[in-house]
Amino acid sequence: MKAYLRGIYSTALTKLLLDEGFEISYPSRPILSRFKIVGLNVKPDVTIVETSDKQGVLVKGSSKTVEKTVKLIVERLKYVIVKKSLVNIGSVYRGLVVGNVNGGALIDLGPSRGLLRDAGGLKTGDEVLVQVVQPSWRIGGLFPLRRYITVDGFYMSLTQSNTVTFDDSLRRSHRFEELSNLSSILHRDGLGIRWKNTAAKAPVEELIREFEELKRKARLLKSSSSTEARLILEGEGVHRLDFPCKNLLDDLRSKVVPTVKEHHIYRCVREFGAVVDFAEFMLSRGVDRAFVEDCLNRFIGFKSLEVGSRLEFEHRKLDGTVLNLSPGIVENIGSGFLTVKRRIYGSGFYDGLGVPKEVGDYALTRFKPGGWLIEHRYFSSHGKFKGIYINVNTPVEVVKGLVRYVDLAVDVSAKPGEKPKVLDMNELERFYEEGIVPEPIFSEALKAVEEAKIMVFSLLEEG
Repeated sequence: MKAYLRGIYSTALTKLLLDEGFEISYPSRPILSRFKIVGLNVKPDVTIVETSDKQGVLVKGSSKTVEKTVKLIVERLKYVIVKKSLVNIGSVYRGLVVGNVNGGALIDLGPSRGLLRDAGGLKTGDEVLVQVVQPSWRIGGLFPLRRYITVDGFYMSLTQSNTVTFDDSLRRSHRFEELSNLSSILHRDGLGIRWKNTAAKAPVEELIREFEELKRKARLLKSSSSTEARLILEGEGVHRLDFPCKNLLDDLRSKVVPTVKEHHIYRCVREFGAVVDFAEFMLSRGVDRAFVEDCLNRFIGFKSLEVGSRLEFEHRKLDGTVLNLSPGIVENIGSGFLTVKRRIYGSGFYDGLGVPKEVGDYALTRFKPGGWLIEHRYFSSHGKFKGIYINVNTPVEVVKGLVRYVDLAVDVSAKPGEKPKVLDMNELERFYEEGIVPEPIFSEALKAVEEAKIMVFSLLEEG
């Protein structure tokens, strides 16, 4: 099986996949150099690219190939949050307009429903050819649709416009003129071509082969005459893999090239890429590892923080929601723990406590980088203790000015004079049963819950 990889996890995942017998299509220059492999300029079976937030990867390809690849990665790394798109991207349906939602058309697709924003001229009962434009992770959600249909491949997309366009970097490449000439001699039958960056190194015969394959698919759309809502052309399967325990990827990468501790945590912040590269250059020249990693930690890691530093909190949820909690100021650093004072804004009640929020309230938030728990103690403006809430989460990542983690849904809370309560265990269990949370993370969460209950008892006894 052949894989195409791009992004900050490429070296670690290339190592993993090569160990499992994969070949690498169109390897980047660093991958060619690090693995001493021969460049394979053929279309891949599966594409693995980093997510826009750099917290993981998207794995795309035929549903069967994607399932097999994801299974291998999860078996090797174990601590992986897995989400499977409920619909294949690029799938084309003959749909039926069955209503209106927020100014768009509600489309019956047969087995599911979607939302078409560009619904001008359509009315209930109309048939319409639509295409799924992005993955959908949430059960019960409406798939986002469009009317402008493209037939997507690895090197190109065929469009309905009878024009030829190029991704920006292709316009500046040595292949631009060659691809323009190729476009003019292909029998396009009124179809347009959007050339992708991946065409830059592809042999001409590979490009022609994919063009003919996509052209056959485009004909299916024209020949479809069914009046029932149904799938006309199946798109690519997509899984999203999030890596909450990035040290496992650091370990894989270190078997190939000098790698600093927390490499992938640091590389998630774009502006720190050059600093990490320089630190690893120092390692490759024999500079003491402990010295290099300590310097890097003091510059952009946990050790860069001091009392008075401001911290942002990126609270990620298993359903994909990202919340930015109120920021705080570091009050104390000791024994590897950080204590941060956060002002509480807004009204309502504290989750799990049922205690009202009041003007001037604040929280003392305490955690350890790499820990599975975050403790929040709430106080009134006069310092009266209101209650404690302990969040169970994936290992806390700390990069200069930012705290990031994934909330594992279950929490432990208590008010003064009461016993601790475990909250939303059913939510964690549901994500486990759906395969989003794997067994190793589920087991760690259960252990963290027991630890949190002990912490609550201890803190309440202290007053």
